[in-house]
Amino acid sequence: MTSEGGRDAVEILETVWTWERSLPLKYVLVSEEWDEELIVWAHCAEADGLFVESASRREQLTFVGCSPTGRLLKAAERFRHGPVEPVDLGVLGLIVEFRVPGADPAGDPFHTYDSDRWGLRAPFLIGCQPSTVDPTLTDLVIEAEVEGPVWRGEPADAEWRLFNGLGGDRLGACHRVEGLYGRYGKRPFPASPPMRLIGCQPGERLLRQLVRPRGDGDRVTLLALDRTGRVMRHQEHMPLRVIASRPSELGGSLVDLWLEEGPAHRPDPVVRPVWDAWFEGPPAEPGEWIGFSHEGRTEWAAFAAAKQDATKQDAGGQLPGPVRHLDGRYVTDIPGFVCAIGEAVAGPGGHYDQCWHTLRGCPCGGDMPRSPFTLIWHDADVARRALAAVTVDAAGETPYLDGVLRLLAQVGIAVELR
Repeated sequence: MTSEGGRDAVEILETVWTWERSLPLKYVLVSEEWDEELIVWAHCAEADGLFVESASRREQLTFVGCSPTGRLLKAAERFRHGPVEPVDLGVLGLIVEFRVPGADPAGDPFHTYDSDRWGLRAPFLIGCQPSTVDPTLTDLVIEAEVEGPVWRGEPADAEWRLFNGLGGDRLGACHRVEGLYGRYGKRPFPASPPMRLIGCQPGERLLRQLVRPRGDGDRVTLLALDRTGRVMRHQEHMPLRVIASRPSELGGSLVDLWLEEGPAHRPDPVVRPVWDAWFEGPPAEPGEWIGFSHEGRTEWAAFAAAKQDATKQDAGGQLPGPVRHLDGRYVTDIPGFVCAIGEAVAGPGGHYDQCWHTLRGCPCGGDMPRSPFTLIWHDADVARRALAAVTVDAAGETPYLDGVLRLLAQVGIAVELR
């Protein structure tokens, strides 16, 4: 597709993108107008700065005056017996509920109270001591990648509640979280390093902006393509603020663009081999994820989910027949299980669209497949041994494999362990 517009935005993920050049087309910048017209800002051959080390995105927070429960309490108790290694907390959610300033206390609760919802990705407990506000409570020091609102300051007289992932079971409460809303009351926007787009063919809209730059920048979607021109991943609402442009190092009439900032969420360089593999197209053979690290398998699962979104696959009935076979020889971590069951249900590079948050207490009860099937799990003992110490339930008592088997039975899938 090379036109400036005229396509409904819902077709973006299904479009096969092309350009009339010998270079591979890897990225396209698009946006959607109010009338759903699709605007193509640029086609690009390469991007420098798309991958950013996750260590630079991590923050340290102090949960003051906590009364932890379940597995969070168990993690805190480990620190009370002396120095220990950081404890992996899996996924945490935090809801800060407060009264809207100026609202009538006797009014409609829907308009009287509001809440901020925060997600803590890859959280680790790195410190624990009696609280500075109440020695019967606990101060927890947690390092994590933080996702949440940035547009307002810390509310007064709020309730701070911890959860086993957003939407999961409750894990306790605390008085406040130091560092969450920022040093000066309002949380700064997450730092997003600059990025360079190499070998770009600007569209008419971008050419006009290069002649007359604007300070605010438009919000665009960055589409990452595979070798065939199909969308393999996308990043929405990226600011398009060009701070410099030069004739491209790739030659011809192309240009290189320096952006003030890139996407807010970027993959770690360690997963780049996964991107390279998917650039060659969706996998044709099962097990191509096996050799990747924990982080690489997580990224592979994200590509599989994006592929399902792009092709509008049904989560439970893609393959013929009532029996599916899960190769469990390499299910040595949770991402490995997600990859393996995705292939069992939907073939190589497939994704099983189940709500795994149910294992953390999400009240949805799990997603019923269109056609319940029998799952034969080969070499299930590999996962049972590798994940014996892994729990995701709020109490921290149910081994991960047992939780998965319970959920699958709950949604009508019969499992045979072999």
